[in-house]
Amino acid sequence: MKYGRIIQKPRVKFFEVADGVFAGISPYRGISWANAGFINKGDGLVYDTFFDLFHAREMREAFHEVSNGGSPKYVVNSHYNSDHAWGNKVFEDACIIMHKEADRERRTENIGWMDSVIRRGKHSSESTPGERFFAAEFEGFDLEGVEWVLPNIEIKDDINIRLGDTEVMIYNVAPAHSDSDLLLWMPKEKVLFAGDVVFNGCTAYSEEGTLNWVKVLDRIIDEIKPEIVIPGHGAICGLDFVKEQRDYLLNLISEFNKHYNDEIDSLSLTKQIDISHFLHWIQPERLYVTVDILLKSKRGLPPLPVWNEVPAKLEDMKAFLVGKYGDQIKPWDPMSVWE
Repeated sequence: MKYGRIIQKPRVKFFEVADGVFAGISPYRGISWANAGFINKGDGLVYDTFFDLFHAREMREAFHEVSNGGSPKYVVNSHYNSDHAWGNKVFEDACIIMHKEADRERRTENIGWMDSVIRRGKHSSESTPGERFFAAEFEGFDLEGVEWVLPNIEIKDDINIRLGDTEVMIYNVAPAHSDSDLLLWMPKEKVLFAGDVVFNGCTAYSEEGTLNWVKVLDRIIDEIKPEIVIPGHGAICGLDFVKEQRDYLLNLISEFNKHYNDEIDSLSLTKQIDISHFLHWIQPERLYVTVDILLKSKRGLPPLPVWNEVPAKLEDMKAFLVGKYGDQIKPWDPMSVWE
């Protein structure tokens, strides 16, 4: 893939994937190392704002550089998750657009709690196992100054935005990864900003919408047909990876149905699932989270994980997968997404 300008910042690298269209790619180290991007056309638009203000400020700087000091008029958040919306304060003068369910969903995320977890660190005896897990995953972030910024516009239907002579389509595809997923499609440029509907090279999980997620990926493949996809995590990709992610989810659903019974627990069921074709993805043990959600949903239980229990389950799964697949599990270079 050829790029126009490339803007290198300490935390984020910005690739011009089409004229005036930039993908902001983070080195992928796990949870919350997310991507974003901006469009320097017309009044300007930012899609997602990273996990903290430091990353978001780098994107603001990059936007200023290519727009001769301008500021974007719009911010569109792909969904509610902290790693895609907590940098909004840097752009709070813009018109912020979210799915109508985003503000409701974000109440499951507590900024003050997460900030204290990061500051205590991954070895803190004051933290629970779940908190130490998150602290390790969030190393490299600083939540100083982060506030939840309420959207100016909440949408439930598809909308179009004009940026000069460029048309941008915002598609409501929830529920898929979350209940508030919004895609951004540029039909002329054939560029799709996908948020967490696409995870490139890393094990995706769904909060509740796994079955619908497959339909969304089918729509991207068969109807939208982008040439360039900016995933919520991982490297810039094309349709080949979107098809691979669909295959992963179809395999997961098939294997879940094959091995499910009314007595089995989530961890035991996860160990039954064959993921031999996806061992090149980072953190394959995260499969457990989606299986746990599917199992609870099937049994009519609250689907979200009990996060204090998750780290031990993931470590168990990691050891199991190493024992089962050995060196077929490939090492991961976080900086490979910048290549």
